[in-house]
Amino acid sequence: MQDLSGLEEIIGYHFKDTKNIQTALVHPGSLKTSRPSSKEFERLEFLGDRVLGLSLAGLIYEKFPDESEGELAIRIASLAGTDFLIELAKKKKLIHFFIVPQDMFLSKNKTSSSIADMMEAIVGSVFLDGGFERAQRLIADLWGEDLDKVVYKKKDPKTRLQEFAQKGGGDLPVYRLVKMTGEAHDPVFEMEVSACGETAHGFGNSKKDAEHDAAEKLVTKILK
Repeated sequence: MQDLSGLEEIIGYHFKDTKNIQTALVHPGSLKTSRPSSKEFERLEFLGDRVLGLSLAGLIYEKFPDESEGELAIRIASLAGTDFLIELAKKKKLIHFFIVPQDMFLSKNKTSSSIADMMEAIVGSVFLDGGFERAQRLIADLWGEDLDKVVYKKKDPKTRLQEFAQKGGGDLPVYRLVKMTGEAHDPVFEMEVSACGETAHGFGNSKKDAEHDAAEKLVTKILK
């Protein structure tokens, strides 16, 4: 069992029950995990993703009262995206507490998606231990000035695709899981997206990454 004092000091929260946070810090691909703990990690990541999205939505809604729905959507896509989460894990030195497979960092995609999942699992564990308000305070503290300083030079591909579809008067993009291959701890997802009368397929180590890849390919296809 890990000593959590260093992590608790970084995030400014002391856990009453350490079971969930201990699970969040061990990646399912690690040899130290079992099937039950792998399932619990995935549940924590699922929960943390939702808590993170709602928390950030509330924070930026209050912080940027003059921005449109589209501008807020771009902000939240960046602040909750895998690239930002991996950089935040490094910046706050949370990554030092993560137990991951030794070959994790040999693949950029595995590094990004897996570390992002672990960041979301931490959020989920704080929510279960301290409630929503405490989880949102954690996010406000960790994201801090980055809520202002993130530069949105390029729209998220899913946002761009949605805008294309809406401008054309059609339905919103529809995403469908085609298949999942690979091992449980190192999956590859294939997602299909349909919009504007066209389709494209994307791949990634998480459904989120595969959806982004598919959206980017479809945007490129539409613009040709």
